[in-house]
Parts: sequence; structure tokens; C-alpha cells
Amino acid sequence: MKFSRLASLAFTVGLMGTLLVDIALWKHGEAELAKQHQSRAEKVFESSREMLIQHRIMMDALQAFFNASNEVTKAEFTLFAKDLLKIKSAIAFTLDPQLQPQYISDPAFYEAIDAGGAHTEPNNTISYEVEDFATIVISIDEPKHPYLVYAVSYQRLQQKMEGNIDICERFTLGNRTLSNQECQTYEDRFFASLLGFHSEQFIDLPEYNTSYRLTVDNLPTNAEMLSIAQLLFGCTLAGLVFSLLVSLMIQNRIDKEKQRIESNSKLALLSTLNHEIRTPINAVLGYANMLKNKTSGSVDGEETLDKIIWSANLLNTVAQNTLTYSKASSGTLSLHYQEVNFPLFLNKIEDYYRAFSDTHKKLLKVLYVGEIPTHILLDDTKFFQLTTNFINNAFKYSTGDLVIFSVRVRPFSSNSTARLARDDKPLDGFVRVAIKDFGKGMSKASMTAISQPFTTDLKSNEALKSGIGIGLYTCKKVIESVGGSIRIRSRKDHGTLVIFQFPFRLSRRETERLPSHDTSTIVSVDISPKKENNTYASNSVINQHKVANAQHVILVDDNCFNLEVCKSMLESNGFIVITAKDEREAINALDGFYEVHQHGTESPSLTVLMDYMLEDTDGLTLISSLKELGFIRAKYFILSANSKDEIPRSAQFPEIPFLQKPLDIMAISTLRGELPTF
Repeated sequence: MKFSRLASLAFTVGLMGTLLVDIALWKHGEAELAKQHQSRAEKVFESSREMLIQHRIMMDALQAFFNASNEVTKAEFTLFAKDLLKIKSAIAFTLDPQLQPQYISDPAFYEAIDAGGAHTEPNNTISYEVEDFATIVISIDEPKHPYLVYAVSYQRLQQKMEGNIDICERFTLGNRTLSNQECQTYEDRFFASLLGFHSEQFIDLPEYNTSYRLTVDNLPTNAEMLSIAQLLFGCTLAGLVFSLLVSLMIQNRIDKEKQRIESNSKLALLSTLNHEIRTPINAVLGYANMLKNKTSGSVDGEETLDKIIWSANLLNTVAQNTLTYSKASSGTLSLHYQEVNFPLFLNKIEDYYRAFSDTHKKLLKVLYVGEIPTHILLDDTKFFQLTTNFINNAFKYSTGDLVIFSVRVRPFSSNSTARLARDDKPLDGFVRVAIKDFGKGMSKASMTAISQPFTTDLKSNEALKSGIGIGLYTCKKVIESVGGSIRIRSRKDHGTLVIFQFPFRLSRRETERLPSHDTSTIVSVDISPKKENNTYASNSVINQHKVANAQHVILVDDNCFNLEVCKSMLESNGFIVITAKDEREAINALDGFYEVHQHGTESPSLTVLMDYMLEDTDGLTLISSLKELGFIRAKYFILSANSKDEIPRSAQFPEIPFLQKPLDIMAISTLRGELPTF
């Protein structure tokens, strides 16, 4: 995995931070060990001071013993000194003027004392050497015994020093240095010596013509070194892992941002194409329907026109996917509920696939489960888009020849907890849709497309047929964004089952119920001149939807093709159409219409169908201007390639219905009625 500069910088900063923490921990450990050493050294020094004080007391007591008596006998000295010194590991004896031993505190040491000898130092001081003893010569006020020698056993000092474990103690008295056993082990501990500590104490006793030096060295124990090593290793490992995780998180965000930018770039291109192709789609559908309505030729010719209409509608679905994906990705997707004749709407979906079936030799089997209400409030555009997307996938990518389309309306029970939509208004239930095919099933790569946009199964031969990789992702996004749910089950060689739930609300009208079908309703997909074409797919309007009296429409569009196509479509369905290209012509058309009909007993209804994108203004601004001029009785519509929530200021005009290209005349006929606002 290649890191970006920012991720590498984060990793480097993390390493430096880890190093600083390690240094801080090392210093902290060093300080703690220094405190521990200082405590141990102070104990040794304190013990040394106490020992010195006790020996000085002994020497002072011996001096006072001689000073207090005119003459001290040998027996008195031996008795006094032996009892005084036996617990302090020292002996005492006197020297005569010839520097020969006289009185001895413990006769057991006579041979050792006699083997020694007195010396006169260059500074005229007297010293006396006894093997394995440190001696101090003190002058006393006794003519026969002018010198008192105080001797301390090196062996006893060594034994006392060996009692200090975990420290190296060195004691220098005179020309001899004693050290305990711990000092020998320190020589083999190189790494521990990096954390070694040293303290020393020098005591000068000029009144006794002597001095001594005490040094204390301390090295961490193996357990302490292991503890420090574990702490440093753990901190270093944690720092490395943390730095790596932060770098991976940053890299992941960068990758996601790159992916988002890449997806947005693709989406921007697709959205641009989408807006550009909606007008041609409208023209293709219009011209195709004009030819279909005017042609009384062969069946093959009508089948060709049906295929053209089908292909144009399929292209329109792809364009709609890009817009829906954009809104779903940005979190601005919302549902626009309007009253729908649900059975009639489902019939449109059945009719939508009639032309497709003859080409692909596949059958759509429709099942109505339970009762289907006549009228519900539904975002039929998005419901149609979702349903046809899944059915299209089943038809195009399934190797089977049968697709089952099951619909069930599931209202909430009266005892269930109310559920709210994104607009905080309560929902009344879900429309449950199940689409089942019997093909080879979805591959792992195809399943990935559900959660990742612009993903297709490149290994599949079907992947080359069509698809930009946002269909499944868009469907999932839309369903989850509006509070629905989706499940996809696919098994190899057993086909795929898609189940989704889409929210609806109950209509204010008195709803009627269709009886449950005991058997499945099978739609035999066949193209025949006798069959009526779906108004959603072909934009033709069935006869029962024509008004008894002709309705007038003023069509405002700066595109000549749109004017021609929409005018022909409207006129073929019983509308009287007046066209206008700009604001001036629109005002003239309205003036002319009301001037002609001002003397009538009842002015005919007038619909103004206005394109949103005009050359010098926009449709909403023009409608506002027309109303300010007094043209308020007309019913205004906006026709745009964009959806309502993509048009600026659309929320300021709730009374104006919005229609998306291509033109759906049935929607005009429905909305032209005085429907309640939901």
C-alpha cells in the first residue's frame, strides 16, 4: 500500500512523538532509580556516621578512663576496655615510651599486636600497624603509657558491608580499601551500567590523624531493567501501531475523498449529459407517438415504433438514475407524495414491459397479494424508477425466461407505533415489492455494486451490454434514504430475489379496495395493434381521460422542437394549443385568449405549460410576472428536465405543479383537476 505525503508525514510525526515519549519514560525511570539509589546511599552513609560516632565515644571513654585515675593498672584496663569494646568489633592497647605494647583490652589478640610495629611518620606522628586491623594512635596523659592505640577489625567491617545487598559499597581507611561482594557482580553488567549511580562521602578526623572514604554505587536489578525494557517496548509498539493506524485512517480518508471526487466527476458528467438528453428524449418520444398515432401501416412498423419508445424510456430511466444518485449521495433526497390511482399505476408498469418482452422473449408475471387500495399517496416517480430498475436488471441479466413481480400494500395496524418520514409526518404503511428471476444468480462483484457506486461485474458477459454502475447503488440509497428497507438474496443457478418496502400514506378520499386475487395475475406480454399502449411509456392518453369539452393550453418554450412535439401530443389528445417562445408572446397569447372569451357566459379552463429554462428568464419568474399582470385564473405548470427539489426557489411556489421531461400528458390531466394539497 502506497502512502500519500500527508499519511507519511503523519507516520513520521507519530514516530517522533513515540521517540519523545520513550525519552520521557527513560528520564522518568532514571529519576526513579536515582531516588532509589539516593535513599540507599543515605542509609549507608547514616550507618557509617553512627558507627563513627560510636567508635569516637569508645575512644573518648578510654581517654577519660585514663584521665580520671592517677594510675591505671593492667587488670583495670583489661576489664574496662574488654567490656566496652567487645560489641563494637574493636580492640585497644597502650604503648610505653619505647612504643611497645603494654596494656591490651583482649589478650587473645596479643600475638597479632606483638607482630605489628610502631612507626614514626615524617610529620612526627606515631602510627602502629596491626595485620587485618585499622589503627588510630591517640596521645593520653599517662607517663608510663603515653599512647593509646584503637584498632578496628577489617574482617568485622567486611561482614557489616556484606549485609548491604543490591549496592556496591567501598570503604577506604588508611591505605586499604574494602568492598562487598556486590561490587564484583557489577563488572559483568554492561547495559545496567548505563543506568548506574555513584555517591561518595569523605570524612576527615584531624584530631585522630586519620580519614576515611565511603563510596556507594548502585545498578538497577535485572527485574528493574526488565520492567523498564517492557515499558519502553510497550510504549514504542503502541506508538508504532497508533502512528500506523492514524496514517491508515488519513490514507483511507484521502482514498475516500479521491473516490468521492472521482464519483462526483463522473456524476457531474452524467448529470450534464442527463440535462442535455432530456429534451431530445422528449422529442423522440413525441415524434414516435405522432408517427404511431398517424400511421396505419404494418404490424412490423408499429413494433418498431414501440421499440423506439421503449428505448427512449429506458434512456430516460438512466438519466433519472443519475439525478437520483446525486440527491441520494448529497442527502437531499426527499419524497413528493401525491395521490395515485394505484391499480391503474400498476397497470402502467405492466404495459411498460409489453414492448420489451417481444424483443427478449421473456414473460413478466404480476401477483397482487392481499387487497390493493384504489387511491394512496405515493411518490410514484421514485417508486416507478425503483421498480423498473429491478425489473430491468431481472430482464437484462437473468438467463431465465420468467420474472415474477409481486405487490402487496401493508398498512400499519392501529396498535403499532407511529412511524415518521423524513419530513416528520406519520407514515401509514409500506408497499412491499418482490421481484424474482430464475437466472444464474448474482456474482460477488455484482453484489458489491449494491454498496459501491460505479461498480460493475467486468467478468460477466452481460456487463458489456449496458450499465454505468449506479443502478443498484441508487436503488439502495433511495430506499434507505426515505425510510424503507431492501433485501437481496441470490443463489448460484437459482436466480435472485429482491424485496423492498416503499412508504406510502393514505389518501383523504374514501378508499376503495380491490379484492384479493386467488390466483396470480399473469400478464402475457404481447405487442398487438389491438392493445393500448401505456401512457407512461408512450405518452398517449386513453380515451376515457379526454375531457368532454376541449381544454386550452398555452405552451411556452424557447425550443422549437419541444413546441412542435408537445403541441402535437396535446392536440392529438383533445387540447387546443397556443404556442409562445418568450415573455412577450406569452402575454400576447393570454391577452388574446381572454379577449376572445370575455363575452362568454363561462370562460373555458386554461392551462399554461411553461418550460423552466427560457432564454431571457426562468419559468417561475415569468409566472410571477404574469400573475402580477392579472392573469391569475389560469392553471400554471412548470416543465423541466430537473426535478422540483433541484430548481431554485421551487419551495416558494407550492401552488405550481412541476412536471419532469419527457412530457406526461396523463399527469397534466390528473393535476389539472382540483386535487387537494398534501
